Amino acid sequence: MKVYVSVDLPPDLAERLSKTVEIVGRDRIAEAEAALCFKITAEELRSMPRLKFIQVVTAGLDHLPWEAIPPHVVVAGNAGSNAVAVAEFAVAMALAAYKRVLHYNEKMKRGDYKRDVGIPLVAGSKAAVLGLGEIGTRVAEMLAALGARVYGFSRTRKEGPWTFTADLLEAMSGARIAVSALPLTKHTRGLVKYEHLAAMDPEGVFVNVGRAEVVEREAVEKILRERPGFVFASDVWWARNDFAKDADIISRPNVVATPWIAGGYGNEQVWRRMMEEAVDNLLRWVRGERPRNIAKREDYT
Repeated sequence: MKVYVSVDLPPDLAERLSKTVEIVGRDRIAEAEAALCFKITAEELRSMPRLKFIQVVTAGLDHLPWEAIPPHVVVAGNAGSNAVAVAEFAVAMALAAYKRVLHYNEKMKRGDYKRDVGIPLVAGSKAAVLGLGEIGTRVAEMLAALGARVYGFSRTRKEGPWTFTADLLEAMSGARIAVSALPLTKHTRGLVKYEHLAAMDPEGVFVNVGRAEVVEREAVEKILRERPGFVFASDVWWARNDFAKDADIISRPNVVATPWIAGGYGNEQVWRRMMEEAVDNLLRWVRGERPRNIAKREDYT
């Protein structure tokens, strides 16, 4: 079994993988039956006539050239590998904004010591969690542990310490905190519109640690103009890593912005865990076992 590896694996993981398969590079890509990658190009795919399986290191799969992936090729993501870190980060962003920590920190540094805004409680307040995958489930559990009345939104019912709903407007209506952990698929692109943001509490906090494109950019611009007390906090951006292209939103006073650091980009241990999980899942396929996180092609094409 030959596997095309286009990511920089730590030496021990490369050794572990090479005990079961033969790792090949770009020069022998045509021999590969499987690929381990962060991303893959249409050109690479055309160069692999024997390809049967793709293991992606990232949880999200929206960046893959789905139209170029042959229908018989199985694609597996890496959902859950960074879930703990991203969930922690999402809750930290939500609380820092909602409990006015950032507001008072900025004032104190300017020498302004007036107490001009009250501090709302999480306990008893409505919180919406969009997406009940590995990340969303953890976020919902954390918020519920703080006493929030959590509404969990998902296409597929999942039970937990939340009120489940498949109605996005129901989930977000009156919410003081909303966290999006939704993946980007053809079903979720542009899902969160102005009407959903406007249904939240006027001084609510919307946090996005999923994908920027799930939320309509124009809707965010409008709600931020209309509601100076509303906070949009995001680790993900519409221009992906070209953050300057979203500077018009990032620079607004009621925006909390971080440069895609909630998961592997922000912590070497998390990135290492993602690599380990990807290698483990690839080896499951090699052994003839069913891999985790098999993608549904129809979600992307």
